[in-house]
Amino acid sequence: MRHKKILILIVFLCIVLSFTCDSLAQSTDLPDYIYVIPVKGIIDKGMAAFVTRVIREAEQVQAKALVIEIDTPGGEVGSAIQVSKAILNTFIPTVSFINNEATSAGVIIAISSKTLVATPGATIGAAETRPKEEKYISYWSSALRATAEKTGRNPELVAAMADADIVIEGIKEKGKILSLTTGEALELGLIDEQINNLEDIVNKIKTTQNIENVEVIKAEMNLSERIAHLVSNPYIAPVILTIGIVGIVTEILTPGFGIPGIIGLMAIGLFFGGTYMAGAAKIWVIGLFVLGLLLLLVEMFIPGFGVFGVTGILSIIASVILAFPTPEQALVSILITLVSSIVLIYLLLKYVIKAPIFERIVLSTKQAKSEGYVTAIKDESQLVGAVGKAITPLRPAGVALIGERRLDVLAEGGFIPSNSDIIVSKVEGNKIIVKLKVKESV
Repeated sequence: MRHKKILILIVFLCIVLSFTCDSLAQSTDLPDYIYVIPVKGIIDKGMAAFVTRVIREAEQVQAKALVIEIDTPGGEVGSAIQVSKAILNTFIPTVSFINNEATSAGVIIAISSKTLVATPGATIGAAETRPKEEKYISYWSSALRATAEKTGRNPELVAAMADADIVIEGIKEKGKILSLTTGEALELGLIDEQINNLEDIVNKIKTTQNIENVEVIKAEMNLSERIAHLVSNPYIAPVILTIGIVGIVTEILTPGFGIPGIIGLMAIGLFFGGTYMAGAAKIWVIGLFVLGLLLLLVEMFIPGFGVFGVTGILSIIASVILAFPTPEQALVSILITLVSSIVLIYLLLKYVIKAPIFERIVLSTKQAKSEGYVTAIKDESQLVGAVGKAITPLRPAGVALIGERRLDVLAEGGFIPSNSDIIVSKVEGNKIIVKLKVKESV
């Protein structure tokens, strides 16, 4: 009996050992990964979030190399620096591959890798800041110098791409911004090699690192990153904001709640949702926008244009400004949005709303008294000029005694204490608006 137990234990250990050996054998067959990260188009917060996320994933699988494929006219400086830091801080060997152009903010991304290659006829440079003020130029050129020093490149050559005052004998004269072709950059030692395509880079990495079983992972943006990239684009953001404003204003100007209001709210939601996912807008910025909308709704139920309306508008404007990466980009986008919105709303009021097709969407039929229609709301216009007394405090709504009737009223201009003498100043629909009765002096 004892021998049988020992035999069963030996068989069990053999089975476990065989599975372990199989798994070890399979693990040795796992491929080595090379990640390709495309940096194409405008560099913005969405692009920065995308590159940072992919580098983190590549580190988790111990990738053998990162290839940053660059074809960009530039973009937001802060986002480019964020991408640069992510490349500099990774332990994975990096290669920047300029596949057409790396201009403006794209320069700092290109020089952040240990190896820099480019296709024939590619360009690098023209990294002058906008606006061209000394403080911006100084900060940007310093960032370029520091990055060049970390990756062993000529810092003066790179800084000359941003600072027109730098003079390099035989290369750049004062007053011009440096921009180089692949051949020129290769001759000056800025790039390491001329490469025809991505396949050549992968083959070179395989040869250099002596690896055979390689899987190339071409990274793509996920949905949230695509939305963030779309919304944080300085050319697209004003379009989204314009759609939002025009949709909401159209909804306010037409009765009921319909398609324009839904489209407007969706556009505004897309803008703030995208900027939040990109990291440009914090949650309290979105809260500030919501607060502005609530204050405007409060203002709609109070006669006159007071503190709630002004504060609401200021809150909305502040939230939109804070949702952009820089104040300059915010002001430009808001200016474009306001001009576009005014023009579109004018055209909408003048042509679209009057068009016959619009009558199918918006009810325009008037039910006038002269045609026999009777309103369900009692006409209280005869009360204008009548005096009474506030029964409750009017904050601004409350109850007042006018003649022999207790009526719900609204205070004009704010608060009226109880037992105050009042007079009806006007009647708007079913709203009776009152103010303090001024005592006549003797």
